[in-house]
Amino acid sequence: MSVMLERSSIGPAHCSNPRAPTRGGQRRWTKDPGSQARLVWFGVAAVINAVIAGLAAAQGRVVDHAVGASLLVFCISIAARHDGFVRGAFAVGRRIKSYRLHQLTYHLGQLHRATAIAGTAWFIVAIGVAAASGDDLGRSIGLVVLAILVTMMLTARNSVRHSRHNRFEYIHRYGGWAALAILVALVLRQVGRSMAPGADLADFADAARAPSVLLLVVLVGLVVHPWLGVKHLSCEVLGVTDEVVVLALPGKRSFGEYVRVSREGREWHAFAVAATGSEGPGRFSLVIRRAGDWTDKLGRDSVSEAPPTHLHVRRMRGCGFMYHAQTYEHVLFVATGAGIGPVLPYLVDESSVDYECLWIGRNHRETIGDELVSRIMASGRVTLIDSASGRPDIGGCVAEIAERFDAVFVVSNAHVRDEVARVCERLDVPWYGPTFDS
Repeated sequence: MSVMLERSSIGPAHCSNPRAPTRGGQRRWTKDPGSQARLVWFGVAAVINAVIAGLAAAQGRVVDHAVGASLLVFCISIAARHDGFVRGAFAVGRRIKSYRLHQLTYHLGQLHRATAIAGTAWFIVAIGVAAASGDDLGRSIGLVVLAILVTMMLTARNSVRHSRHNRFEYIHRYGGWAALAILVALVLRQVGRSMAPGADLADFADAARAPSVLLLVVLVGLVVHPWLGVKHLSCEVLGVTDEVVVLALPGKRSFGEYVRVSREGREWHAFAVAATGSEGPGRFSLVIRRAGDWTDKLGRDSVSEAPPTHLHVRRMRGCGFMYHAQTYEHVLFVATGAGIGPVLPYLVDESSVDYECLWIGRNHRETIGDELVSRIMASGRVTLIDSASGRPDIGGCVAEIAERFDAVFVVSNAHVRDEVARVCERLDVPWYGPTFDS
């Protein structure tokens, strides 16, 4: 039994051998860039909070500034997940060829986590101050917000967000909005309590310029901004198989970016901006794997008498790790199945990246479509590895050729990602892969 190869310019000979079970003796993978980035960003968060505490202490008691400190840290937390700031960080990373910097920009979510925890800690202090001052209503309202924040943190743990992702999304989004709305009322109440009886409009305007109010305005702006300008775009179904759905939407094709889309405006999903060469000018494609309820229903509807004709699309795009491929001159792409989607712009459109690609999957032409596979193979730099007869030794394939490249980009599940990562770490070759941290 052997794995079928459709070769272009690359394809290690032993890729055609199914992967045999391995036991023990494997080199332990200790250089996890995600863990290193987590340490750095949590350290940055600690420094930020130490500076805030120092500045608060210079103006009096630290606890008296807990509300402002909490809002400031929450602003940093939300900004770390805002696509505008993330795009800016990626743009800097593209101009600086630094593997460590790239990993830090890609793992900005760790700064979001660290500052969210710190902001909650400051908020607990603020509740304590309200209780000590005899403000029972403020304490009670604060406890409601705290309960929401703690629930959001508990459901954001990796073990929960991966196994119950929809629950995490709903709690994080709607819980966050509810907490913010209550927080607005709480801060405005605090401003009103600070004003003397009989105060006029001018006094209120002065009070509204308090740091806590200005920080609250910034926080609301950061939360609301990504939802402004959501477009209702026409879409065309280019192809449907049992594995994938390919859609075309109007917009610019780009490298390493993704868009968030929704059918009904409530449930949102992120997909890489792809290009198949058949969507026509002024349009891009989405190659969507049918891997869940939402995507499978999309596939069923696409072959029905009433296929989807429009999608809600968030105006601002995000950047994924494939964006950094533009930094290197010679890269190796490793993709499995529908993971070829984020790689397609590099394979179909013109770019400055000199690449070669290993695409592992089952019955590529039936799964993705014969026309697209033929177009990809025309480049002469893609090797198809058909795993219909057995799983190939992907680590062995990459090990034979990885040292020829500046970096390796793997688009696959966690198991394949880690297999490629171990090889690249051993050979001291930079590697990039998904974190599954949406």
